Amino acid sequence: MLPLLFLCAPLAQQTLALPSQHKASEKPLPYLLRAGRDYRSGSYQIPSAVQNGTSKARFDIPTPETTLDIETLFRLDAPQIDSINGSVYDWWYFDAVSETNPDDSLVVTFFSSSAEAFPFLDANETSVLNVWLWASFANGTVFADSVPATVATVTGPDAAGTNSSGEWSSTGFSWAALTENLSQYEITIASEKLQVEGRLTLTSRGPYHLPCGVQVGRTILEIAPHIGWNWSDQPFIDSVQSWYWGHGRLGPYSIVWFSYLAIDDPSNATYVSSYVARDGELLISACDPSILTVRPVGSPGTTGGRYPPRMSDIPDGFRLEYDLGEANGQLKVNVSVRTLVAGNGNDYLRWTGDIVGEVIESESQRTEEAGGGGGPGRENSPLVGVAVLEQFVMVE
Repeated sequence: MLPLLFLCAPLAQQTLALPSQHKASEKPLPYLLRAGRDYRSGSYQIPSAVQNGTSKARFDIPTPETTLDIETLFRLDAPQIDSINGSVYDWWYFDAVSETNPDDSLVVTFFSSSAEAFPFLDANETSVLNVWLWASFANGTVFADSVPATVATVTGPDAAGTNSSGEWSSTGFSWAALTENLSQYEITIASEKLQVEGRLTLTSRGPYHLPCGVQVGRTILEIAPHIGWNWSDQPFIDSVQSWYWGHGRLGPYSIVWFSYLAIDDPSNATYVSSYVARDGELLISACDPSILTVRPVGSPGTTGGRYPPRMSDIPDGFRLEYDLGEANGQLKVNVSVRTLVAGNGNDYLRWTGDIVGEVIESESQRTEEAGGGGGPGRENSPLVGVAVLEQFVMVE
């Protein structure tokens, strides 16, 4: 009998069975025609073989208003690469972590990429379509495995009432939006190869967002050169010097952070994306580097806190500082890593983590509340929570 795993997660509820032996003016994309797009149903099919020729990526979408309509929302779920040759990648990512014990976590990622483009995939796998599953447990064990697909189908909303969905055929893994506005998803797992079955339901606690916000007319999705967060038109190692990403909840706040250095960048620019919502109300969604600072924290005598980082630098955590503006102050967050869920201990690491934070009132807030007196104002009690976070470092 396979053991059951029950998690109460900040953005999800899930029940899984896992094997006990194991310790996420619009330019048309040509590939959507070559890959078999059915315009009537909004269906995209991605073949499992590496495609010949040049691939193109979508890095912007039309946004006539500052809110996203159903058609625009599906563009974000649709494939962003027109064909998967050996140099490009695109993936769909889902995760959850327990609020009561962050050592319990689950990540499911649907890949369309070769190992040449994204070097953390299995170099011996011939299919560019793979689903990876990572699960960690309170007893310290970690389950990690993958299964290849024969074809992937991503479908948009249709007249029958189906919302956005994706299926990696022959894997037993699929995902579907349960609501038209994509505020709830369900990932179904029924993998004979992995001996895993279950469902993961994700329900949004905050408003949807794009990494750099929504601009009237057209919204840019490229958050760093050649990077559209989960996709790129060139190999990962040709783009990335370092990459910090994570998200979590602390108290009433939902936060996302991304801080990135491009390889061989003469400007030495830091590319960031920041998101903060409080009690479901959006406070920040922007790519302005003055809004967010992310720095590693390491133990004395180690290189874990070095910045810019190098391969094999293993931090104990990260320090985040968000500027929420005069009306909301500054959010300071310390993230401490816990379970190592994925990675090789060198150039890639993904953890679950604990979060402790505080809000520092702005000068205008302190003046308004105290008539101009007093030092920096803070919320009465520290904010605590959990996170999933990762680090890529591609330079020695």
